[in-house]
Amino acid sequence: MRLPLQFFAHEAPQDYPHLNKCPDCETFFADLTCPLCGKVCPEEMRAGNRKPPKQKWEDPYRRGSGRVQFVPWYLSTPFIIVMLFVFPIAGLVLTWMGCWQKKWKILVTVLFGLSALLPIVLGTVLSLVMQFIFTEDINVDLNMPQAEYVEHCQQAETDVVDIFRNTDDHAGEFVQMTVTVGDAFQNYLVDSYVWYYRCTTEFNGKEYAFLIRDFRREGSENLMQGDRITVYGQVLGTVEVSTHEEELRGPCIAMRFAVLCEQ
Repeated sequence: MRLPLQFFAHEAPQDYPHLNKCPDCETFFADLTCPLCGKVCPEEMRAGNRKPPKQKWEDPYRRGSGRVQFVPWYLSTPFIIVMLFVFPIAGLVLTWMGCWQKKWKILVTVLFGLSALLPIVLGTVLSLVMQFIFTEDINVDLNMPQAEYVEHCQQAETDVVDIFRNTDDHAGEFVQMTVTVGDAFQNYLVDSYVWYYRCTTEFNGKEYAFLIRDFRREGSENLMQGDRITVYGQVLGTVEVSTHEEELRGPCIAMRFAVLCEQ
């Protein structure tokens, strides 16, 4: 037997530097003559003169003893890769059950976590950006008590004509105005819908049209077309709003409180 026991095909043959070696049958022996073929051991093959055998190159990615390893089909690399795209959770479980190196398992897990968190992070960032870009800058006091707010409006000198013609110059001012309610419509703004009313008011025999934006709290009286109401609010300035049928532009009043007038 030329090769020692426990030798595998991918391993280099063992060497015994303290013994002579036959160049023909590769047998190791202590005498000068080979016990198998009877050939005298040449000088270059004797102990101390023989060159060490060359080390066989080994694949750094090869693992195991060289024996064949049977892997179930559901733990095969192609199937795991397909499952990572089709059903990521099951693919991640199979990845850790499979025979992949630990560093690849960790990498796949990290990528899976990032892919799951990415839509949430992007959605949050996009929402914050949209709110920052489209945040309204309105001059309406929403925290003042009703009695105090109404008192401010009653003390204000409301010039209907000047507010109609120079609306932006009066932005933020308190107003008290009696109007007739026209049609109502919703307009989408930032992340919610807001209610507007097209209203008219008479002054010195002329009729002036205003957009009234509803800032009242929940539980306020519902308004219908033709109602006469006294509006307590503040001037928003000139606004542009869209309905399903048309684009509107005109002077707008923020209705913080309203009282239904007797018919």
